[in-house]
Amino acid sequence: MSDLTTAIQQAFEYTDYDVADVSQNRQSVRIAIRQEGHEPAALRAIVEEAIGADGFFGFNVTTERIDGQETVGTVVTFQRRG
Repeated sequence: MSDLTTAIQQAFEYTDYDVADVSQNRQSVRIAIRQEGHEPAALRAIVEEAIGADGFFGFNVTTERIDGQETVGTVVTFQRRG
């Protein structure tokens, strides 16, 4: 894990989200949370706290199957600046 993905995972877990995975592919970051139905504004605030409000763009929240199973969760994606 990179420093970025570690910081993001710790920020989400600190606020009691059950994180399934945090991954980064170049500038794209994906966070899979095991529960569905989270408020996008709250999720965005956690990312802002972890990497700064100017550190990302293209913030998106979706509901999808995670871990290749029948578990439906919330997936946060964004592009990292820089």
